[in-house]
Amino acid sequence: MRKECSVGNCEKQLYSRGMCEMHYRRMLRTGDPGSPGPITRTKGTCSADGCEEEAEAKGFCHGHYQRLLRTGVADTSPLRKRGRLCAVFGCDRPHKALGYCQAHYKRLIATADAEPDRPIRQVVGNGYSDHGYWVIPVPPNLRWLVGGATRIGEHRLVMALHLGRAIRPDEVIHHRNGDRSDNRVVNLELWSVAHPSGQRVEDVVAFSIEMLARYAPEIGSWAVGRTGASHLIPTS
Repeated sequence: MRKECSVGNCEKQLYSRGMCEMHYRRMLRTGDPGSPGPITRTKGTCSADGCEEEAEAKGFCHGHYQRLLRTGVADTSPLRKRGRLCAVFGCDRPHKALGYCQAHYKRLIATADAEPDRPIRQVVGNGYSDHGYWVIPVPPNLRWLVGGATRIGEHRLVMALHLGRAIRPDEVIHHRNGDRSDNRVVNLELWSVAHPSGQRVEDVVAFSIEMLARYAPEIGSWAVGRTGASHLIPTS
């Protein structure tokens, strides 16, 4: 014959000490088996001051309950607001730390200044960082500027577009502020690493005229006319 729980009109099967498993465990936990049926609980709101989240355990919402588990202290101070944005005016990026988004926070850590007036570079496409330089795919219609390359440093493409020509092998693009990822054209300078092969006067003169002919053709033509030194300019 099936034995039933001895609590009230509970018809559950006997488990231990005259009670079903539910009432037996309730007795162990609280010292009172309670009513025959299951206990109906209403969750209500979190007991932390000012918190309106639904209570999850021990009277606390998930956030405050996790604090309790981590620290053993019922810390009822307000939780960090969800959806908080960067404190920089006009920046709609999510909050990371110290009131700033990840980009402004990294600037703050690196330079002690979040530089709120400097725009944050928008990453488009599938670029990647290589020793601090941002490398991007080159659209087919712009590959004539980069010798047919399909990927190139963004700074070189920006300068090539600005000049309307390809960057020569003996030219480099310098970042004025030292930030290799800041590829605004105002932050870029065209540098030349070309130099004469010797220190004879005629070599220096030839090199100087070549540089003038390349970067200041109107002055270079005048210099050649004045000196008659066209024979010193390399033909290749």
